[in-house]
Formats: sequence, structure tokens, C-alpha cells
Amino acid sequence: MGFGKTTLSKELAKKYHAKHFACDQVMLERFGRNPQDFNAAYKECDDYIWQETAKLIQAGQDVILDYGFWEKETRKKVQERALKLTPNVLWHQLICDINVAKQRVLKRTKENPEELYIDENCFNVRLQRFEPISEDEHLNVEKHISG
Repeated sequence: MGFGKTTLSKELAKKYHAKHFACDQVMLERFGRNPQDFNAAYKECDDYIWQETAKLIQAGQDVILDYGFWEKETRKKVQERALKLTPNVLWHQLICDINVAKQRVLKRTKENPEELYIDENCFNVRLQRFEPISEDEHLNVEKHISG
């Protein structure tokens, strides 16, 4: 949230001619900016994205998944799932000051009704789950600075 992942992922998709899936965008299209049951909506969108990703990779198309995989355990599961589809999995880690990210999210929520609704409380609650990528995860990671 606010780290710049969608900006970067769109640039990468263009650069590598990859299909871009943004979970937030799929959520907005299907459930609006403030889904009633966020977890159920997220699961439905995630299932759809992975189904489409599998088809595209089988067809030889590169795919970029625009998610915020904040927890180590989530990254482990995603890595395992992705490796079942392709041996070429590259992670992109955005390094951004938390206060900058928070201000971006709050500004976006206030000014753009076409974005998911994330208030300060939501940001703070989700931030408690954040675990930076660590060496012991053994992920193929490219780091980026987001200012």
C-alpha cells in the first residue's frame, strides 16, 4: 500500500511485454472500492488471477502479479505455487519509507474514488503484518527504491 508497486509493475509489464494482473484493480472492478467481505472478495479475485496466470504461462506469456506479499509465509506459498507453473520466478522488492507510503495511500483514498478505500486505521493494521524479505527466504529478488 503506497509503496509504488502498481507504478513499477506496469512499467515492468510494458518493458517485458508481460501480462499485468493487479489484485486491487480486479477487486475494484468486481466489488467496488470498499468490499463488504474483503477476505471472500480477495479470495475470488486471487483465484481468478491464478487461473488466468496458469493459462498465460502455458501459452508462453510472461506474467506480472501486482500484489503486496507482505508476510514471509505468504511469499513461501506464492513461490511454491509459481514454481509449479514456471521455473523463472523473479520477485521485485520496493524499498520505501513507511511514512511516505502512508501519505500516498491516504491521499489516494481521499482524492481518487477509483481506488480501494484504505484509511489510516486500515493502513496501520495491515502494517503490523509487514515482514521485509529476508535472505533465508532464498528468493530471486530485484530491489527497487521508491521515493
